[in-house]
Amino acid sequence: MRNASKHEPISKGTTVMESVPFVYCLKSSFRRQLCDFCLKANSNLRKCCGCMVVSYCGRVCQREGWKDHKIECKNLLKVKPNTPTDSVRLMARLILKLQRGGDMEAEHITAIWSRKFKDLLSHRKEIKEDVKRMEYFLTICGVLNEYLSDEILPNAVELLGIYGRMCINSFNILNGEMQAIGTGIYLAPSVIDHSCSPNAVATFDGFKLRIRVTQDLPKLDWSFIYISYIDLMNSKNHRKKELKERYYFDCNCPRCGSDEIDCYHYAARCPSCRNPITVRRGDKFPPCSCGSRLDSSFSKQFWSAADFSEQQLLLMQDTNYLDVCKLCLTKQEDLFHDLCLIRSKVLDAAFDSAVQLQLWESAIQYGLPLIHAYKLWYGNEHPLTAILLLKIFKIMLLVSPNDDSAALKYYQEAAKIIELTHGKGSMFYQQDVKSLIRDVK
Repeated sequence: MRNASKHEPISKGTTVMESVPFVYCLKSSFRRQLCDFCLKANSNLRKCCGCMVVSYCGRVCQREGWKDHKIECKNLLKVKPNTPTDSVRLMARLILKLQRGGDMEAEHITAIWSRKFKDLLSHRKEIKEDVKRMEYFLTICGVLNEYLSDEILPNAVELLGIYGRMCINSFNILNGEMQAIGTGIYLAPSVIDHSCSPNAVATFDGFKLRIRVTQDLPKLDWSFIYISYIDLMNSKNHRKKELKERYYFDCNCPRCGSDEIDCYHYAARCPSCRNPITVRRGDKFPPCSCGSRLDSSFSKQFWSAADFSEQQLLLMQDTNYLDVCKLCLTKQEDLFHDLCLIRSKVLDAAFDSAVQLQLWESAIQYGLPLIHAYKLWYGNEHPLTAILLLKIFKIMLLVSPNDDSAALKYYQEAAKIIELTHGKGSMFYQQDVKSLIRDVK
């Protein structure tokens, strides 16, 4: 961790904080792929011989994870064949750790500034007024009473405080491809505020969290370092609503105070010059910079396609929705600019679906225009932009294995971003990024 008392400039790509979790929990969907302790992939995982629920790389990881799993193990065995949800399991781990002295554990931010679990915001008042969260809290309490029946549970006020801190301060633990593989509570990183225009990013090596700045800073000042708490490929109103509902604050970041990016929420493609023409819902389309004007027929078709696409995006599930995406894109053809938020989301869904179905030509068709959309909505140096570029690189090699010249530029751009966001020494860069170029050579 950098010393905050020093006032030297901080170069982008600098790791300003490293942290291990106070508690964490592997997502149940990855239980047969990743080690419950180190969170690394292993094709030869060994199940815990007690509960037969969690799995480890081997004896080393099992021994290291035992302090968190010892009591959990007998409780998992007790409630079989039922298995508690990830949230219940994380909450139980928090309760058990606090009972064995974890309330005194602190993580330093500077030499003289540290945080304990009690220092994390609980938003108890807001959560008590949040009907949905209180319903879920009561459900969790009911399951905990059965799951931890042999333990002495905190009283209702303390439980609500623990629950609130878990809701507000938890991080999704991400793998190299930015998939959420677990959830963790990190004490020191909880000081970092949100911005929809972040100047830092949180990445992970296993369960270890790293905060790396993505912009040059005049000095290390934690009140001016920001990460994003949410998905940035959303409209201003959607982002503000999500932040208010999940974290109970109103976002006043530079992006939320400007329409420079969010004006593309609804962006038409000029029939004459193909440039974007942006408009607010309910307003008339302004003339294009080239002088062209959109007639009422164009406007009617545009809003009809927008309404249809937004409805379909809400209905899409984790199944094959490529046909739905194709229908949306057909309706949007010659009407929507590729930077339009709605089109960007449909292209993103179509790309993912084509990859799942191994339709490589289609994946390239949807992925290439998606690059510019990612750079607008996420930023030129965001990990998700790099992951998209890497996927396109690998797909292009599958489609044209004897011609890698076109694909290499996407790899080079992706590698440069990952050097910034993850670092050359990161496990992801060393094992997953460098190996790709070795395979090509």
